[in-house]
Amino acid sequence: MLAFAIPLITAPYLSRILGPDGIGAYSYSYNVAYYFGMFATLGMLRYGTRSIASVRDLQATKDQLFWELFFTQLLTAGFALALYLVYLFLFGDSLSAIWILYILSTALDVTWLFRGEEDFKITVVRNSVIKCLTAFCIFVFIKGRDDVWLYVAIMSLGYFISQVVLWPYVKKHIASFHIPKFCKLIRHLKPSVILFVPLIATSVYRVLDKILIGLLSSSAQLGFFDCADKIIMVPLGVISALGAVVLPRMSYLISTGEERKGVKFIRSTMSFSMIIAICLMFGLIATGDLFAVVYFGDNYTETGYLLVVMSVTVPMIAWASVIREQYLIPKRLDKQYISSVAVGAVFNIMLNLWAIPRWNARGAALVTIATELLVCVMLTASARKYLDIKQYVSDSLPYLGIGVLMCISVRVLARVLSIGKVSPPLLLVLEIIFGLIVFGALLAVLARHSTSHRAIIGSLIKK
Repeated sequence: MLAFAIPLITAPYLSRILGPDGIGAYSYSYNVAYYFGMFATLGMLRYGTRSIASVRDLQATKDQLFWELFFTQLLTAGFALALYLVYLFLFGDSLSAIWILYILSTALDVTWLFRGEEDFKITVVRNSVIKCLTAFCIFVFIKGRDDVWLYVAIMSLGYFISQVVLWPYVKKHIASFHIPKFCKLIRHLKPSVILFVPLIATSVYRVLDKILIGLLSSSAQLGFFDCADKIIMVPLGVISALGAVVLPRMSYLISTGEERKGVKFIRSTMSFSMIIAICLMFGLIATGDLFAVVYFGDNYTETGYLLVVMSVTVPMIAWASVIREQYLIPKRLDKQYISSVAVGAVFNIMLNLWAIPRWNARGAALVTIATELLVCVMLTASARKYLDIKQYVSDSLPYLGIGVLMCISVRVLARVLSIGKVSPPLLLVLEIIFGLIVFGALLAVLARHSTSHRAIIGSLIKK
């Protein structure tokens, strides 16, 4: 819920206060720092989660493993921080310097321990409090276009505090302290790097495209694209949360010889993901142009176009996320995972270098669609021997039909209400409410007339 609420609350305020150029400057500095942060942790979030989940019933082994993983992370984070300081000396500015706190926070990040233990309460409470505090600080302290640095400071400090507050709870799961030998650390580097390769490759078409827009186009174009991307990432936050929960569960089931039980569960999570993704895709297609103007301001009509175009990627990313996070990684099929995202990264860079100079942010949006489609197809092909892909497709097709009918209904409503000159904010609210009612009603009709969908939808409602 916070993944939905916080960006929707802060984005319209920030877009008006900071303007497209301010949003673009923030986005550029953050995305550069984000790359160094990724190098600091490598693939530890996924590797650590999977490793802890596999040994969580063995306390002594788990204690030793935790400290080996943490000191390995300290080693890589120290190296990444040194590189970032070199970057600051050669190319950095005042905004980049503030992000040092974010780089330091990555060294202390032990989220993977709590995920591996399936102890989500602590991390959820932490995230909830920190997100609300940062939102509060944004509204209180950011008052003009010169406050970009303050926005960066609030976010960077929020990242740092969110990692520090986790440490008092480590003792709940770790009973003893160990200083591991250096050779023990080295053995974790290779598998962590293996899972880092697809992470960096994925970031190429989720992060590097923004840097390329900033370099090859303008800050304003980057601001338009960044605002659209923030909204697209809101529904994907729900999908990511689902993957974070299921990954350690699948890792545990596989380690205990109950893989079939986990595979059956994936069908339900795939349906859940596709219901959310398809609903929001067609919702954005129907309301994206109006949404951008109401939320971000009259200067963001270009963001509306980008929203409508990029919404197509939501079901692709959701589908790929389920296959990747809920089966390939827990099953340790890292090679299949890596190859798909590596090809997608190369494909994305080549097309962006050609498209952005010609069509600015619109070119990056079209390249994003093509890249996500390619990665989705490759991941699906790599999992076809292990998962019932045909069944997943069959389950999802009715949701597409429902989404199309919802989209048409909302557009018809918009035309009718526009005759009466309804104000844009009220029109947007009415469109969203009407769209949700139509989608929910059609989903209920599907559940009533389809035994298989009745079981899936009923199970999801209970959960």
